[in-house]
Amino acid sequence: MKESDYWDEQRIADYQLEQLRMILKHCRKNIPYYQELFSTYGFNPDNLQSLQDLNVLPYLQRETVRDRLGHFADMSMKGQLLVKSTSGSTGIPLTVHMSRESSDIYHAFLFHSFNRIHYNPRYRMVKFWNMLSLHNRRDLPFMKIGNKLILSKRYLSDDWLMRYAEMIRRFSPLFITGCPSTLSILSACMKKNNMSLTKKLKAVIVHGETAHDWQRNLIEEVFATRVFSVYSMTEGALFSSECEFSPSQHIYPQSGIAEFADCGNGQKEIIATGLTNPAMPFIRYRTSDLAAIGNDSCARCGRRHQLIDKIEGRINDFLINKDGRIIPRLLPWIEVFPNTRQCQFFQEVAGKAVLRIVRSGSYAEADTLNIKAKLAEMLGPMNSTIDIEIEFVDSIPRSPTGKLNLVEQRLEMRKFLA
Repeated sequence: MKESDYWDEQRIADYQLEQLRMILKHCRKNIPYYQELFSTYGFNPDNLQSLQDLNVLPYLQRETVRDRLGHFADMSMKGQLLVKSTSGSTGIPLTVHMSRESSDIYHAFLFHSFNRIHYNPRYRMVKFWNMLSLHNRRDLPFMKIGNKLILSKRYLSDDWLMRYAEMIRRFSPLFITGCPSTLSILSACMKKNNMSLTKKLKAVIVHGETAHDWQRNLIEEVFATRVFSVYSMTEGALFSSECEFSPSQHIYPQSGIAEFADCGNGQKEIIATGLTNPAMPFIRYRTSDLAAIGNDSCARCGRRHQLIDKIEGRINDFLINKDGRIIPRLLPWIEVFPNTRQCQFFQEVAGKAVLRIVRSGSYAEADTLNIKAKLAEMLGPMNSTIDIEIEFVDSIPRSPTGKLNLVEQRLEMRKFLA
C-alpha cells in the first residue's frame, strides 16, 4: 500500500486496467446480470484495451440493483459472504454482499489513510456507533472495549450529551470518530456549556455523511483540532480520504475507477466501478454523491491520485422549487438557526417543503421569526419559488445505520437534473 501511494500515472493506469479485466471476466463467468448486459451490448472483456472501453456499457442505477438483487451476487461464494445494508439515504436501501477479503481490503484502505493523521491502534479512541449490544443486553448507551470508548448515537438528549462530554474528557482519547451530524450536536452542547477537553486530540474523524462546512467549523472549534473526513460506501465501489496537507480527498486508485457525470447546475455525480469485491461487483454505478472535482494529482503531497475538492452531498440533499429547478447550497445555512437541537427539510411536492425542528429548552417565539427571516435570506431571489412551512417535532428519525439526513427528499430528483 505504501509503495503504490506514489505510483506514476502510467503505473496506476496499468494496475487499474489489469484489475478491471479481472473483475469483468469474473462478471461474465459468475454474475447473471452482467452476463445478460454484456450479451446485449456485445461487450467482451477479453477485448478491453483501455479504461475508456468501459464506456460502451450504461450507467448502473441503484433501482436496478434493488429490483434484481439476486442477479448481482456471486452465489458460488455463498456461505463465505458478509451481508450488509445501506442506509437508504437516497430513498432506496440496498442489501450488499461482500467477501471477507473485500472487507479486509476496505479496512486496509481505512487504516492506511489514518497514517496521514498519525493514528496508531494503541491510541485511545472514542467511537460513536448506531446500536450497542453485549450478550443479551441491547441498546446500551456506552461500552468500553480495550482502548476504545464506544458511545451510542441513539442517546443524544441534553443530559446524555453532557455525560458523554464528561466521559470523553476523563477517557483522554487522541481520536474521536463518528458521523458529522452526531459530532456537531455534541459540539454544540459542549460549546453552549463552555466544556472542553483537557488533553489535545490529534484529529476528529468523520464518515458516513457529508461533512458540511458549518459542521466542520463547529467541531474544529470545540475540539481544537483538525476534522479528517473519509468517503466510502457500503457498496464497496470506491474509497477516498483527505490529504494530510489539505481537506481535499485522494481517491484510492486501488479501490475503484471514478468517473464524473454532469448533473447540471455545476454539479458532478460520482460514477464508481469497484475493483475489490467480486462477490457483488458494481460497474459504472451511479452513487448519487455529488462532488467538486479537483486536479488529477496533488502538488502538496506528490501523490498522482484524482482529487475531490469537496463532497457536496447527495442528489437528494437539495430542494426543488415550483419551476422544477434545484435550489442549491441550502444546507450550509442550517447553522444559523438559533436554539434548535436538530433540523430537517422534508419535501414530497415541488415548490413546497417542511422544515422540521427539534427545539432546545431555550427556544422562543422570536426564534421562529428569526428562522423565517434566515430562510428568506438564504433563498434570496428564489424565496418566492418555494413555500416552506415550519413544523416542531420531538425527534427526527435516523436511518437504520444511524445517519441523519438533513433533507428527507421524496421527489425523484433525477427528473430535475440536466
